[in-house]
Amino acid sequence: MLLKLFKALTQCVTIILIGCLSRRLALFSPSEAAGISAFVGRLAMPGLLFLAMAELEIDSEAWRLVAAISAAKGLVFAITAGLCLSALCRRTSDSVPFAERKATWLGRAGLYAIATTQSNDFALGLPLCAAIWGGRFDSTIYLAAPVQLALLNPLGFALLEAGAEAGVEAAEARLLPSGGGGGATGSRRPLP
Repeated sequence: MLLKLFKALTQCVTIILIGCLSRRLALFSPSEAAGISAFVGRLAMPGLLFLAMAELEIDSEAWRLVAAISAAKGLVFAITAGLCLSALCRRTSDSVPFAERKATWLGRAGLYAIATTQSNDFALGLPLCAAIWGGRFDSTIYLAAPVQLALLNPLGFALLEAGAEAGVEAAEARLLPSGGGGGATGSRRPLP
């Protein structure tokens, strides 16, 4: 089994390296690369996804695999967002006001959490799944991506939006007169 796993990993890494080298050596012109990307993204991949979903036979073990993948991604998402948000509260002696730190770290928490859970389930998951289980769960891997897109990404986008909203509030607070009296008598701090 380890030999099959090593072979699958070697194939994945080799394909990635060939792609990187072809990009660096400019083997394809920008228009050719755009054509390949359009073919894969608009025709080949949707066709493969449709075929896999049409032939999908789900048993209880397959659902456990999807649940395990989803739980692992959810745990990584929560840990990443939690670490970023703890950085918001940890830096209390900083000269940056809390509202500005809040805007920065909420957005970072969403962005980093999405980035850590984005995996290429098809390019890496399918060969590894075939090497470990002999193709028994190949079609199940196609269910892992929708869980990511439907559950985790919207949470990350909500954190990004909360960070943007907090940034707007922090900018408005800097422009408002200080002293609480309002009017034109307060001092205004310039935007950095």
